[in-house]
Amino acid sequence: MHKIWPIFLFSAALMLSNCGSSNKQSDNSVAEQVIESENDENLNEKEQQEKLVEAFEILDKRMKKMVATAKEGGAEAIEFLASDLFLKANDSSMRGDSHTAAYLYKQLLELKPKDYYVRKKYAVELIRLGSLIEAKLVLGDLLKESEYKEETLGLIQGGVLTALNEVDEAQNVYKKVLKKHPSSEEACVFLAKSYTLEKKYKKAHSLLGKCSKKEKKAIFTYYRAKVYLKQGKKKTAEKLLKKTLKDDPTYYQAAMALGLLKEDAEKFDQAVVIYEEFLKKNPRSFPVLSRLVQVLFANENFEKVLPYAERLSSLDQTDLNLRVRLGILYTDAKQYDKAIGVFKEILAAVPTSDKVLYYLGSLYQQTSDFEKALESFHKIPEESPLYVDSSMQIAQILQSLVQVNDDKWSQQYRDFLSQRSGSVEALKVEFQMMLATYFEGLKDYGRAIASIEKVRHQGDYTEGHDYYLASLYEKVKDFKKARSIVQEILDKNPKNAHALNFLGYSLLENNEDLDKAYSLIRKAVELKPDDGYIRDSLGWYYYKTGQLNKALKEVSRAFDMVKSDVVIAKHLAIIYRDLKKFKKAKRFFVEALKNCKFESERREVLEELGALQDVRLPASSD
Repeated sequence: MHKIWPIFLFSAALMLSNCGSSNKQSDNSVAEQVIESENDENLNEKEQQEKLVEAFEILDKRMKKMVATAKEGGAEAIEFLASDLFLKANDSSMRGDSHTAAYLYKQLLELKPKDYYVRKKYAVELIRLGSLIEAKLVLGDLLKESEYKEETLGLIQGGVLTALNEVDEAQNVYKKVLKKHPSSEEACVFLAKSYTLEKKYKKAHSLLGKCSKKEKKAIFTYYRAKVYLKQGKKKTAEKLLKKTLKDDPTYYQAAMALGLLKEDAEKFDQAVVIYEEFLKKNPRSFPVLSRLVQVLFANENFEKVLPYAERLSSLDQTDLNLRVRLGILYTDAKQYDKAIGVFKEILAAVPTSDKVLYYLGSLYQQTSDFEKALESFHKIPEESPLYVDSSMQIAQILQSLVQVNDDKWSQQYRDFLSQRSGSVEALKVEFQMMLATYFEGLKDYGRAIASIEKVRHQGDYTEGHDYYLASLYEKVKDFKKARSIVQEILDKNPKNAHALNFLGYSLLENNEDLDKAYSLIRKAVELKPDDGYIRDSLGWYYYKTGQLNKALKEVSRAFDMVKSDVVIAKHLAIIYRDLKKFKKAKRFFVEALKNCKFESERREVLEELGALQDVRLPASSD
């Protein structure tokens, strides 16, 4: 009410000024001052309310003075003011301003208290305002005077009395409407509903039966089914609902009720059949179509739901949630062009939706339109819960583009990783590791190491990152630093198999203290016998010490465990080469080549493969 008051006062002031008030400027200024006072932080709520009441009293006093003056002026003056008030009241009603409309109709009735049409209009505005007791009185007088001539007026009064919980009075009104209008469907149904609420089921059935005899209509059968449902007699209700649909195949309420009965019994397949059968005859029935789509979605029947969701979306293009789901369905069905089209339409309606931008970015990513994917992901704002994930997607897209065209994308990739790792805590470690991997691929090990050292032991930094850092130090021949990093891990857990393996393999690769290397690796194998990387280290020890058959056995086991590792495949190829099994050696060099992630790795394998191809293959080389 507090917010409506100023609007009403301003409207009333305009009405007064246009109705010939002698003080137009004052009329407007009163309401304007009140509206300003509502936003005055120096006034508390009570003071604002007092100002509103004061303004209303001033305007009301002036309106009453105008009405009194018109009455004194005779029939012509009354007609002039009444016409003006009616036009303005009707305009207010059409604009949805029921406060002004009701006020003006009330003043109009001071001029024409017996005007039947104006009293009806006044009653409607009172109902809209929720002033049901006053509306009841006005409608009661009108019905009495007209002897229930207007069916609609009686139905409205019945509704008002029901809302006021005056059940007996409402039932009497419906009975009088039926007496005056025996074919009134609404009066019959409303009266039957009222009986049902009081659990007077026999009366409800009897009434609906009598109405049905007068006019065979599906509506009466349907409401008899509803009464049986209230009684808990579902089988009888189901029979009547089927009869309703037989009598009127377009009666969607019956199809909905039948379907919901099946849903309540968790017989969703049967509910789907009911809805589908109805839609064959009524393909554009929005309520049934909407219910069918909900049931199919709820039961994850995505294959069947797609055509129905398309139809439903075409009937109501304002339902953005449905359109999002439709876009996801198209995506699942790999109909990417349609999915993109749907999400672009949604984005036009809600251009800042982070979810829609994310969906679009993902779709462009799937269709390899990477630049549009980047554009969509970049639009997701920092405050969005999808910001971190979209940042990861951008990084991964740029990473793949760098591999295709380093010259075009590398600077953007590096700048993006540096900027986001500095501004988003959740991305700091991940993006610095990606930078390290990028620099490692360029054999710029110093910058790779520097990237990791920036975030060492911060955030979600793990032991795995330490192993990677140690491996980079090994590549720059700083074995002391590499081993000290891994030793820190081992100091915390002397039974850390991976740390033992790292130290042993480091000694092995540098031909330092092979006995110690073997001891460390052997211990790691005992702790994790099914770890392919550790098995490879043991095999490589045997290779380094000239025990080729033992080496082949261990590295073969390692390859079976980890087929995607470049180093293991390369080790196996080298062992086969030294055993003079050249075809198998070539096979595993090619296998290693397939799994190369960096150009530096690829070059190393190609060199080994090239050297192998220069070897003359004897007939027994298999």
